[in-house]
Amino acid sequence: MTNKNLAGHIDSFEGGILRGWAADLGDEHPLEIVACDEAGQLLGTGVANEFREDLSVNNINKGVHGFSLVLNNELLRKESAIVIKDKASDKKIATSKFKVSNTLGRAAVSLESLVGNKLSFIIRNKQVTQGVFTLAFRVGSEIIGHFECDSSKNTSYGYIYVPAKFLDNVKHTIVAFIYGEPAFCGKLEIQGDPVLTPWEYLNHSRSIPHYISKPPSADSRYESLTLQLRDKERTIDIESLSTAHSVLVEGYEGRKNFSNLTLPSFENPKVSIIVPAYNKFSLTYHCIASILLAFNKTPYEVILADDCSTDETSRAEEIITNLKVSRNTENLRFLRSCNKATEIASGDYIVFLNNDTEVKSLWLDELISQHEADANVGVTGSKLLNLDGTLQEAGGIVWSNGEPWNAGRNANSYDCSWNYVRQVDYVTGAALCISRDVWEKVGRFSEEYAPCYYEDTDLSFKVREAGYKVLYVPHSEVTHFEGQSHGTDVSKGLKQYQKVNEATFRRAWFNSYKHGAKPSLSNLHLEKDRNIEQRVLVIDYTTPMEGVDAGSHAALKEIEMMLALGFKVTFVPQNLAIMGLHTKKLQNMGVEVLYVPFYYSLDDVLDRRLEEMDAVYITRYEVAKNYIERIKAENKPILFNNADLHFLREMRAALLKNDPEAMDEALLTRDEELAVCEAVDAILTYNTTEQAVISSHLAKKCNMHITPWVVDPKPPGKGFSDRSGIAFLGGYGHKPNVEAVEFMVEQVMPKLKSVRPDITFTVYGSKMPKEFEKFACENVDIVGFAESLDKVYNEHRIFIAPLLSGAGIKGKVLDALAYATPTVLTDVAAEGTGLTNGISTLIANTAQEWVDAVIKLYDDELLWKRLSENSELLARENFSYDNGVKRMRTVFESVGVFTSKQMGEL
Repeated sequence: MTNKNLAGHIDSFEGGILRGWAADLGDEHPLEIVACDEAGQLLGTGVANEFREDLSVNNINKGVHGFSLVLNNELLRKESAIVIKDKASDKKIATSKFKVSNTLGRAAVSLESLVGNKLSFIIRNKQVTQGVFTLAFRVGSEIIGHFECDSSKNTSYGYIYVPAKFLDNVKHTIVAFIYGEPAFCGKLEIQGDPVLTPWEYLNHSRSIPHYISKPPSADSRYESLTLQLRDKERTIDIESLSTAHSVLVEGYEGRKNFSNLTLPSFENPKVSIIVPAYNKFSLTYHCIASILLAFNKTPYEVILADDCSTDETSRAEEIITNLKVSRNTENLRFLRSCNKATEIASGDYIVFLNNDTEVKSLWLDELISQHEADANVGVTGSKLLNLDGTLQEAGGIVWSNGEPWNAGRNANSYDCSWNYVRQVDYVTGAALCISRDVWEKVGRFSEEYAPCYYEDTDLSFKVREAGYKVLYVPHSEVTHFEGQSHGTDVSKGLKQYQKVNEATFRRAWFNSYKHGAKPSLSNLHLEKDRNIEQRVLVIDYTTPMEGVDAGSHAALKEIEMMLALGFKVTFVPQNLAIMGLHTKKLQNMGVEVLYVPFYYSLDDVLDRRLEEMDAVYITRYEVAKNYIERIKAENKPILFNNADLHFLREMRAALLKNDPEAMDEALLTRDEELAVCEAVDAILTYNTTEQAVISSHLAKKCNMHITPWVVDPKPPGKGFSDRSGIAFLGGYGHKPNVEAVEFMVEQVMPKLKSVRPDITFTVYGSKMPKEFEKFACENVDIVGFAESLDKVYNEHRIFIAPLLSGAGIKGKVLDALAYATPTVLTDVAAEGTGLTNGISTLIANTAQEWVDAVIKLYDDELLWKRLSENSELLARENFSYDNGVKRMRTVFESVGVFTSKQMGEL
């Protein structure tokens, strides 16, 4: 390699961009460079290829050697030093070291939404001082706007207009920063539409090419059509779907022709959807077409509550096949008409749906699933969207003066603040679901609110008074064409009853709301959560993914137990990534999940949300070590779940392989991990072995607990004679699982084959190495990812865990207990489970011990049944949900976080 004469300089680091120059003197080619910290952690890469006049004047080749690198400043810590290197040779470039004294900005900018080309944001000042500072906004390194901020205010609101060149239907990242500060203070990914005309003025073009896809609801219609067409159990024919889709695309305005719609017919509908209407059939027709198109698995019926209409509504059943109609002989108005319609409802649940709405796929399933999951749920309500896709309502709040607010009004509907299930004061009757039993128990809509308004708020209060929950369900999405039913003028028509019934409501429920908070936009993010005991921030390296690994199962159960204690759980993965269905699972459990672009780093999360938290629960030392100092500065108790004792696992692996270098790495891990243990307020481990190891290293008494582990009870599996073979399950991104399979295949199975060739070893698991394919043979079956744990534990006679290294508790072993499947384990695999050799499992460590143990258990039916029964008993007594919640309560009480929930309520 030719020797290089490297030279360069870092000029500045501002707003996440590192600027300077780098060159190979005498070589005019641009230099590829990397930026990293002193430890070698990569922060960014790029090419020094920008022309700079000063370089040219000073004869630095021809001057084309400037750089502007966008760094991952989330990896930078206080007092970090940045260096730049030549990418090809990995050599430091002369005079390149640059010290960053502060990585935390004076403000946090939450970039809220982009409507048209107007980008709105909220500024939260961390240091309230006098004066003005300037926010700058950039795409890449190009500045696109500025905003002057008053630093004397805690919170400010602002906006800029995005240049037209970035409104091109391509994703762009906009970064906010303050001049002179190294780190950026806000980030948002946008995908701007070049057509800025409000959609209500483009209705005339909604069905022509290039415009069909323009409405905000077009995506959901396409999604509905796709889900319907790929459903093998679909009960709706393609022609009906096509008609319904065309109706929605064409819109309701000016509609004169009404093609036949055919609703599905179910013998036993679970849900009765009641659509109240008085004339305006085009709206009702549009609404019912959306019900038809939207994909749902829940069987339903649609009941039109016709309040003496004189237009096509009066013959709606001739136009819409399988439509039930509750038709009034006299005008009952909204409330009494709805009450009357429920008398012909067949479903276990009643859904009230305004006729000026368009529903999306799964809107119904999401509402019903919350009722089915919890018998204490009385009412559920949908997320309501404006026509432009912004949020109209995310549940309701009634303040201490009796004033109701629609939470989230006009906010970004994707914002994580509005996308988790939570208890609320009320949900709106525009899309409200109530179980039939609760509906009758609380006396339906109260007649004193006739003809309309506040009947839904009153119903929610009656339901809560009866001891049931009222839930906002964000993944049930409904677009509400607000004001189409009754208009918006409160001085005339039915709308005038809004003011009259407000007084009726306040009078009736004064004692229920008088101790609440005063109306406050700044406190809305706190007050939107109802019936919570404490607030806990849960931090992990990634989002738990159910069914993928034992660690995810543990994390989900731990969060579930916190929720059972009445805690509001806010979860943040270190990478702040949305993980699709896995993020949604947490949100449907009632967990607020924080993610980009609404938060751009864990430091940003702590800056904006730590103050409200009562405790912080962190899993894994690699995550905890970076944030303990920041959290302790706010005097928040930290509960540290080490997941497994990393240095113990690494030491065992190093000893197994007799690897001195690996042992040195393990010792470094030990120092870091023990430093975390010493700094936190409570340490959670999965077994007593790890507790003993930690205690032996620390010079002080620590607040230590065994982390509750829950295994769900399973139905009885097959009997002894109906099973065959032995099985192992693991996630092979985890080295101990790879070692276990290698040990079994290379050392145990050859010995076993020589005496018992009939016993087959089946290997299941995710992230399986390609090298495992070579292990497949007559008595080794390499399967891969297990679609169902039932097959793993119920089909095979023995579950094995030949783990030679590792730490923590082994979820796969506890799953075997839940299934009552007898096991053969190593000492390492049995740690923390409570399993005892010869009583509830067989222990084997050497290859010959494994052969002997497998054959013994495989052939002895009486032993097999005894181990099965004892395993099931152990799971029931030590790893039940109720026992786990009690232990989790004790863990939090040890750091001063209590709950008023009694054990019978949990």
